[in-house]
Amino acid sequence: MTDTLLSVDNVSIYFKRQGGDLKVVNSIAFDVAKGEIFGVVGESGCGKSITAAAVMGILPQNAYYKGDIYFKGQRLSDLTVDQQRGLRGNKIAMIFQEPMTSLNPVLTVGYQIAEVLMVHKGLSKTHAIARAVELLGDVKIPSPALRVKDYPHQMSGGMRQRVMIAMAIACNPALVLADEPTTALDVTIQAQVLKLLRGIQERYNMSVVLITHDLGLVSENAGRVAIMYAGRIMESADTATLFKRPVHPYTIGLLNSIPKGRHTPLVPIPGFVPKPDNLPEGCKFSDRCGFAEKRCKEAEPMLLEIEKGHFNRCILTGKADT
Repeated sequence: MTDTLLSVDNVSIYFKRQGGDLKVVNSIAFDVAKGEIFGVVGESGCGKSITAAAVMGILPQNAYYKGDIYFKGQRLSDLTVDQQRGLRGNKIAMIFQEPMTSLNPVLTVGYQIAEVLMVHKGLSKTHAIARAVELLGDVKIPSPALRVKDYPHQMSGGMRQRVMIAMAIACNPALVLADEPTTALDVTIQAQVLKLLRGIQERYNMSVVLITHDLGLVSENAGRVAIMYAGRIMESADTATLFKRPVHPYTIGLLNSIPKGRHTPLVPIPGFVPKPDNLPEGCKFSDRCGFAEKRCKEAEPMLLEIEKGHFNRCILTGKADT
């Protein structure tokens, strides 16, 4: 891909444990171009958030990854701890799904935004607070000069998420990882926050990795999308192609699960996402797939390009039908 900003190349993520380390993400690969919104979709437990943590360099102490992650052509594992710390919050930022667990409850929101600017840009506290007021205005928080003195508990969920966006864009990062940024919000506020994020992305030409379980959010905001399941990418394509011509049974199942009207029954995917230490043999979706054959349980299929830019991990491509 031309103008690639982020490249995740054959990355597997492990958790250390007695008796053998547990692989939770298996050899995933994707690129994100400059100025692009790239969607990563899947059910809870599929490996979306831990992948973002690996990119951000904030994996838990008992976790590690193999493979390569490149940012602006620089392999992140080659950087020193101080160099990686200098990237986080500065060139690469993250918006978490629940701001009340990410914001410090005993510090004002203004100080928390200002701290990012003081650490990464060397601004004085006075100038950083002034910039924090401007950022709160940028994310459409009313009376920003007053709200900059608020504590997180004094704000609604939607406002707290706007504060998280303000913190993320404070240093004008090249890449923002948005991990389920609207999960805890009602539908109306979700739409407002996504519109705001998209507007800021266009204004600053940032790249965004939008991590979500909601295909509706992806269809309206992302140019390309990867569908994850059990730590693997099952299908990836540009968003228009994926919605028009989905081929993996899991993707089709997700699309069929979207409400289509009051009188149209939902078609849920049976069963649950398997735990990483109890995956089925062969295709990891085979135990929930209505199209599975004997051979599906014998060998795991590879992720193959079935048309330009459209990748699929299924030996039954074309048999599943929406």
